[in-house]
Parts: sequence; structure tokens; C-alpha cells
Amino acid sequence: MTKIPTGAAWRPYLSTLADAGLDVASVGAWVAAAELPPARRRLARGAVAAVIGAVAVPGIRAARSAAAGADEPAVPGAGSGLPYVDVGIQLPAEDPSGDDPSLRRRAVLASAVGVGVLTTAVAASVGVTVAGRRLERRWLARLTRRGHPHPHRALALRMAGLYAALTVPSRLIAVRQVTKTGRRNAGG
Repeated sequence: MTKIPTGAAWRPYLSTLADAGLDVASVGAWVAAAELPPARRRLARGAVAAVIGAVAVPGIRAARSAAAGADEPAVPGAGSGLPYVDVGIQLPAEDPSGDDPSLRRRAVLASAVGVGVLTTAVAASVGVTVAGRRLERRWLARLTRRGHPHPHRALALRMAGLYAALTVPSRLIAVRQVTKTGRRNAGG
């Protein structure tokens, strides 16, 4: 038996696979809980939500703290240890006023693009949810019609497999792009 690679180059991939595995398992558990009586179903789904929250909150906090540390400007003399260097930066003589038509056009264009992106994201999310629910109903009806002994469990396996097939490759590609960018920035 070979040893699982845990070197620095593999850590982002292993972390991503572990997160994706938790998401896939939660999708399966959520769907499988549908065959339980209402009280147990609520309890099982509440436990799934609690586990997801317990795993997600530390990751979100770490990402926010890393992003906050990266966004802080380096101010000379503010404990950063950086010397003051005058590189010939010239400040504008006056602040740009809000009456400039080009600034208003840019603001309107930026808000329109933002609204368009948000609308597209909401529409895509709703579309995926509706399609997923229709697929769940179709598969459940087919499993029940064919006399499967545990149709909800089989449906849970199908939905978890579908979710894994759709999300795991895209997450691995995203990690690959981030590590390539990191190597490129570190090397040059």
C-alpha cells in the first residue's frame, strides 16, 4: 500500500477533495432523510446543517483574515519596518468633483454591470435548483414505480453522484489555477 502524499504541493488538492467529499455526503444525507418521519427528518437535516456550519465557519474566518491581511496598505513608520521612500508620486492638485460626467457614466455603467451579474447569478441558481428538484422527482417516481426497496436511499446516492460529477472537477481546476498563479508569482 502506498502512502498518501501530504507534501506542500498536494495539500490544496487534498483539502479541496475533503471539502467536496463533505459536500457530497451532505447532499446524500439531505436527500436520504426524506424517507424519515417528519421529526427525525428535521433532526437529521438539522445535524447535517450543523456539521456544514461547523466546518465552514473556520474556513470563512481564515479566508477573511487572509484577505484582510493582504488588503492592508504598507504604511511607512506604522510598525511595518518599511523605510520611507519618495518615488516621485504626485498627488492631484484638486480632488475630482462628483459633477464630472465621465465619473457619473462610469458609476452608472458599474452599477448596471453589477445588477446584470447579480441577476444572472440569481437566475442561474434558481434554474439549477428547479432542474435539480424536477430530476429528483423523476428519479424518485421511477424508483418507486419499479419497486425499489429503498427509493430515497437510491435517490440519495444518485444525487450525491451527480453533485460530485458536477462540482469536484471544477473545484480541482480552480485549485490548479490558483497553484499555477502562485508558482508563477513566486518564481518571477
